[in-house]
Order: sequence, then C-alpha cells, then structure tokens
Amino acid sequence: MASVVSREYCLAHPVEISQLYGLNVFLGTLLNTKRTVLERVAETFSENRLAMPGPLGDSYQLSELFELRAARIYQAMAERFADVLPAHHLFKDLQEEEEEHARLMHICLYSVRMSPDVQYLPSVRDPEIRITMKQLRAVQRRVPTMTLAEALLVSEELEQGEVNLIFGRLLKQVAEPEVGLLRQMMRHAENHQVTVPRRIGLLRAQLDKLGLKA
Repeated sequence: MASVVSREYCLAHPVEISQLYGLNVFLGTLLNTKRTVLERVAETFSENRLAMPGPLGDSYQLSELFELRAARIYQAMAERFADVLPAHHLFKDLQEEEEEHARLMHICLYSVRMSPDVQYLPSVRDPEIRITMKQLRAVQRRVPTMTLAEALLVSEELEQGEVNLIFGRLLKQVAEPEVGLLRQMMRHAENHQVTVPRRIGLLRAQLDKLGLKA
C-alpha cells in the first residue's frame, strides 16, 4: 500500500511534522510502525479540534463516506478472490489506499475553513450524488457473484467515476497549511485514475502467464 505520507518522510522531517500535526504524531510514527501517519493525524485532529459544521463540513463527510464505501468494495473483492493471490493482493492494496483517502477527507473536515477557494459543496440532496450512492451500493451487492474479469472492469470504472472527482475537488479547495503538505504528497504520486488501469493491466498479464483468465 502507498501511504499518502510515508513513515520515511515523517521521520526525515520531524520539525515540519510536529509543527503541522503535533509532536505525538511524530513520536507515534517513530515508535510504532503498524499505523500510517494519516491514521495518527486523523485521530489527533478528532481529539483536539472541532469538525467544520454545516454544508461545508457535510461535503467532506460525504466524500469520506464515499471513499470508505469504495474501500469496502475492494475489501469484498479481496475476500471474493482470496484464492487468486495476485488479484487478492491488488484489491487489498486498493482497499487500504481508499482508506487513506478517507482519512485525508477526515483531516480536511477538521481543517477546512470558509475562503474564496470554497466553491464546491456536494450534498446528499444533489441528484448526481444520490445516483453515485445508489451505484456504489449496487456494486457492493454484486461483488459476491462477480467473475474476476467483471471485478477488474468494475474497478477501472470505479476509479474513473464520481468518487475520485469529488475527492479531488474537495481536497483542492482546502487552503490550510496542514492539508497543503498532504496535497503536495498526493501530487508526487500519480492518482488512481492513472495508476489503477496500469496495475490492472499488469495483473492481467501476470494471470495470463499463470494460465488464469481475467
């Protein structure tokens, strides 16, 4: 899994990490390798800050829920294809990466402030949002009966869909410095719309060599 902020970066920049997120985040990362940096930041912000209320806060909670729904879909796919190890590992990685994206939206929820940059406020009342919610639920229900080929196709479609667009637009409009670093880190890594089709292509080639159909 690719963490948004790697442990190596955190340990190499103790002053920056401590100033932005608190000394406990740096020390926790130093002493315990089992949790990601964003897990610690999200927990720290939840304990010490107030979430943004109203429609603005609702927008970031909505995106967090979408990312968690995508993570649950990939978790179900990993369980469905547990006996096809290359596919299982890919879906497990995607699950963990979507969980990182959800943590990033959670951090934004505790960081975002009203500013001229805030122009996008998706709501559960929006027709396109309700359609997306319905589609994600339908995909999750279908996973237990999917073939691997269907699961890979759905994964490609999911990464090109509304969930990533909402995530990107909401991340872009948070001006606070603690999110600025996270946004910079996201830029250093190609986004899922680019990497997931490539990784799926590599998986298909690997499965072909093993004589497995995908």
